[in-house]
Amino acid sequence: MSILHRTLGLPIVCVGLLGALAQASHAGTPDTPGAGFTPRETLAGLFELEGGSPYSTPYDGTLNFSALSSKHATPNGHGYRNELKIRAAKRLPVEQTHEHFSALVTPTLPVGARTIVAQYHVEGIETIVKVYVQDTAEAGLLDGKAGNGVFDVVAQLRDPSGKDVPAALGTVKSGEQFALDVRFDGGEASVTVKSDKHGVLQTPRIRVMADHRKIYFKFGDYLQARDPDTGAMSTKPAVWDAYFQRNGIDSSLITFKETKFERK
Repeated sequence: MSILHRTLGLPIVCVGLLGALAQASHAGTPDTPGAGFTPRETLAGLFELEGGSPYSTPYDGTLNFSALSSKHATPNGHGYRNELKIRAAKRLPVEQTHEHFSALVTPTLPVGARTIVAQYHVEGIETIVKVYVQDTAEAGLLDGKAGNGVFDVVAQLRDPSGKDVPAALGTVKSGEQFALDVRFDGGEASVTVKSDKHGVLQTPRIRVMADHRKIYFKFGDYLQARDPDTGAMSTKPAVWDAYFQRNGIDSSLITFKETKFERK
């Protein structure tokens, strides 16, 4: 199918169904290679944990992240985290990074919440790729309204000029599932989402801004917060608590199923 929408300068195109994400069952036994998900031991060897352990017991490719239960804070963060991030010793420069992540993602969130579920970070504080779900106002999205219980699924990629370009990739309600596929191949990135309402939408394959530093992938629940009075981003947990309390954001859960992470 052809271009369906245009969001903030980045065209959204439909593609064929994601066969890898449409599998209805796992082959083999849980926690073994070829079972339809990446084994826990493989993830644990590549990723370090921020916050509480997300692994299901017994592990079957399901991870449950809750930023508000973990309340893990980092010095430059804009909200609590519960994430897995690539270990420092495993990180590579942009041109050497060839990775593929896929999962069935279910956000269970209060009205008005916004959380980042996957991202590529440059070592430091810059983000070159991120995928987030939000029930907040933003122009050019498929819903784009605040506080109505409809969560936009959005990808944002940093182009070669350093501009962050967002793309609307679907909508879900709390408790609804979408299929997520993130590819990073030697400096070129793309994000694909399949939702029940909007089908399969993807960003173009885009070359991200070049950088000499190493990069790393993260996924989980990074719940965003602002100053409840000014609306500005804040790095203070006390301010986050006030924001969440004022907005009735008292829980967060991001579930990943059939979680796969591969690197060349």
